[in-house]
Amino acid sequence: MKINRKKASLKVLADSLLAKFGEILKSEDFSADLPKKWEKHGDLLLLPESCFTLEIWCEIDESDLWQVVADHFGVSRVAKKGRICSDGIRSPQVVLMKGDDPWVSHVDNKIKYCYDVTKCMFSAGNITEKLRMAKLDCAGEVVVDMFAGIGYFTLPLLVHAKAKHVHACEWNPNAVRSLKRNLRENKVLDRCTVYEGDNRDVCPKGIGDRVIMGLIPNAMNSIEAACRSLKCGGVLHIHHNVESNVKQQDNSYERSHTVSNPLENTHTLDCCETEPGFSCNKTRVLPEWVSWAYKTASTVRHVMDQIHEQHRDASRFRTRILHIEKVKSYAPHVDHMVLDLRIDVHDES
Repeated sequence: MKINRKKASLKVLADSLLAKFGEILKSEDFSADLPKKWEKHGDLLLLPESCFTLEIWCEIDESDLWQVVADHFGVSRVAKKGRICSDGIRSPQVVLMKGDDPWVSHVDNKIKYCYDVTKCMFSAGNITEKLRMAKLDCAGEVVVDMFAGIGYFTLPLLVHAKAKHVHACEWNPNAVRSLKRNLRENKVLDRCTVYEGDNRDVCPKGIGDRVIMGLIPNAMNSIEAACRSLKCGGVLHIHHNVESNVKQQDNSYERSHTVSNPLENTHTLDCCETEPGFSCNKTRVLPEWVSWAYKTASTVRHVMDQIHEQHRDASRFRTRILHIEKVKSYAPHVDHMVLDLRIDVHDES
C-alpha cells in the first residue's frame, strides 16, 4: 500500500498542534490551513503564505506555535514567504517567524550558494542550465555574466568550466552581497570582477569571449551592452520566454531533421545561418522556438554591424545558431529557452 507522505506528515502535525493547543483548536477545522508544500534549506523551513492564515492562530502564543512547527519538521528556524515584489529586482517578501539569522546555504553540483532568504531567492528551476554551463570548456576564456544574481552561472563557469575570468554584472545590492560571499566560499574570488549597477551602464567593453544573458522573460534590453562587451565576436547565451501556439505543435521539427533555414520561405535573414550539427535538447522542436532563434540572430547581427560601423572597411558580422535549449516550461504554452549564438566577422571582399 502506497502512503502519501505529505498527508501523513500533515496528520502528525495536526495531532501535535491539537496536543499542545487542544482547548483552542478542538472546535476549529484548521487542517485545511496547514502547509501543503514547504521548502527546507538546512535548518530553515520556508512555508508558503497560504498557510496559518486563520484568525484562530492569533489566540495561540506565537513562539509556542512556531516551536511546534519547527519540532515537527526538525528545524531550528521557520520563515513564511509572500509574493515576489515588483521592484525591478524581484525581492522576496519573507519574514522569519522563528530564529534571527536569515542566511542559508545550498550545495548544488559541489558548489556552495549562500544567500539571505529574506532578501534573495534561490532559483531551483534552472538546474539543467547550470549543469550545462558547468560542462562547457571555457579554459582560457573571459566570460561576461550580464545578470549574475547570487552566482547561478558565474560559479559553475568558474568552478567547473574553468573560465579564465568572469566579469559579473548585478544591480541588486543584496544579490551582490551574496555573490561576493559565494565567490569567497568557493575560492574563486580572484578570478571574478563584480560590477554593481545596471549592466547597460557598468558592463566593461571589448573583453569577452562569451556572454551569458540569463534573464527572463526577456534579456534583449541589454543586447547592445552584451555585444559591446565582446572582443570582436564570440558566443552569446541568450535566455528568453518563448510563447508557442498549441494549434501548430503538430508541425514541429524533429531533432533528426537537418535545419538549414526552416524559415527561408517567409523571412529574409541574410548573414544568419546554423552551425553544422545545429541541435536542440528536445526531440520536438517547435516552430516558434526556431523562429525566435533566427529573429534574435538577425537582431544581434544588425546590432554588431551598427556598433562597429565606424571601425570596419569591407567586413560585416555573421551570426551562427549553435544550439537552442529548453530549460523548463515557464507557464502554459510559454517555454524558458536559451539560444547559443556564435558571432564572427564575415569578410565580403
